[in-house]
Amino acid sequence: MHRFLPGLLLIIIGCGDSADHIIWKHHEMVGDLSDLKNITAFANCESSDGHYTTYTESSFEDDYLLFQQVYDFKSNPFYALILKKDEGYGLDTTLTSQGPLSEAVIAVLKAHEFHEMMLEPEKRYFGMKQIEDTVFFNQKCNQLIASDHLGLPVRLFFDKTTKLMAGISQSNPYKKGEIIRVHFEGWFKKDQIKVFHTVKVEQGESDEFILEYDNITFNNPDFEKISP
Repeated sequence: MHRFLPGLLLIIIGCGDSADHIIWKHHEMVGDLSDLKNITAFANCESSDGHYTTYTESSFEDDYLLFQQVYDFKSNPFYALILKKDEGYGLDTTLTSQGPLSEAVIAVLKAHEFHEMMLEPEKRYFGMKQIEDTVFFNQKCNQLIASDHLGLPVRLFFDKTTKLMAGISQSNPYKKGEIIRVHFEGWFKKDQIKVFHTVKVEQGESDEFILEYDNITFNNPDFEKISP
């Protein structure tokens, strides 16, 4: 039985006539999430500035996130710890707090939990309603509109053939008026759960990013929450 079922009535209340059905079919294709506690992921990334890596440790039970990016094109890495959607801290490389982060920065960092947003979209986006079908990155998709926890608009896209979530289009919480388009590619099965290994991001009119996930681990035995 899928993990999201106990909250299904709440989902239906907030959805349009068939938004709940689209989410349901997506979960059917993804697989059983009932035993999932945490996710760690490492990606090699390319941007217009050059190569960098992104490493995340995420709890599947709350908003906890340890975020680390290391860049070939600049000397200082970026580390952060998120405890809640309104509580996060910048870290140095010894994982010592360097002070609190704004909600906008926290939202940007949480938006890097690409697998989590795909696995549980109903826990990240609110007031989902189905609107007209569309084409998203050359895929024919069902389209839902919703909002994130900051109240910013989000569009969710689900492939009409596979029923899997193709990606999202969202407002950049850190730059007013800018749209970020995120596309999930390269689907495969990991521990009987369908996930993707490639994420393509189009930000604004010209910025593009590609994340290739070399490692995705469910229920990592070494996962341990830290404090700021």
